[in-house]
Parts: sequence; C-alpha cells; structure tokens
Amino acid sequence: MFIPYINYRELDKEFYTIPEVCQLFQVEKSYLKEKSKLHHIDPRQNEIGEYGFVKYDVRKLHNLLYHEDRENKRTDDPWA
Repeated sequence: MFIPYINYRELDKEFYTIPEVCQLFQVEKSYLKEKSKLHHIDPRQNEIGEYGFVKYDVRKLHNLLYHEDRENKRTDDPWA
C-alpha cells in the first residue's frame, strides 16, 4: 500500500468522514479500519451523526501509516 504525502497545513476541515479519510489516504475502507484499530485511533461521531476523525487524529493516523509504509519499502541495498 502506498500512502501519499499530505501537507497538514492544507487540511482545512476540523472533521473528516471515514470516506473522506479513505480518499485522502488513497486506501480502502477495510485497510483504514484495520490500521485505525491497530493504532487505537477510533472514529468519532460528529454532531450530525456521521462517523469520522477529527483533524488531530487524521494527522496522527496518517503520520503512523506514512512512516510504516516507508519502513516496509526500505531495503538493505541503498541503490535499489
């Protein structure tokens, strides 16, 4: 899975629904569910009943997944 770079300063909303986070991270809902459970970052319900993540949790989850993705792609060959 390739997690794209996100400039956190461009995150202009305070709450992102689960489909919005999937689109932002370019991942499937099942992958996001698995990883959010693994890292204990659970979706919250906003005032109108939608489930998603507050901006802080989006950044935290993205940072974890982004660096996890980079670690998985690292090889011992620096020229690879």
